[in-house]
Amino acid sequence: MNSVLETERTFLRPFQASDATASFAWFSDPEVMRFIPNGRDETLEQTSARVARYMAHQEAHGFSKWIVIDRASGRPVGDAGFVMLPDGRRPELGYRFARPWWGRGLATEVSRRWIEVASPWFGFTRIHAFALPENQASRHVMEKVGFTFAAEEALYGVKVPLYSLDLA
Repeated sequence: MNSVLETERTFLRPFQASDATASFAWFSDPEVMRFIPNGRDETLEQTSARVARYMAHQEAHGFSKWIVIDRASGRPVGDAGFVMLPDGRRPELGYRFARPWWGRGLATEVSRRWIEVASPWFGFTRIHAFALPENQASRHVMEKVGFTFAAEEALYGVKVPLYSLDLA
């Protein structure tokens, strides 16, 4: 299993249970989580459960959302990676950063790196991403890294534009 993904300004690694406290900072932030269909975590226990789900996903599939660490400070600043869409057949790239780290191009940098390893590490030939229509910043990142609109689809109880990127 690959256990570290590096970018110019960050490194990413699979979540550990001990990451719940640090990641609660963004998972509980209503502004960070406003476009996430199931909303923010209101308690540290909810974030601990989320981290446990990411760890279980990693164990089951060999990939998941990973914690993003700022290289310069060593501080956790967000999460990014692949999870299976609800149909269990298609990988979805997602990213989320704590507000102090917005506007620095980290979502683009991290997404590009995940795309580079998607095929060699996981054998993906196509990946997907989605963002609510009002989440212009996330949609801009998706388009910047090469995703194109594929279809509207109901995901997580919400109808959203689904984007895809062919890797072959």
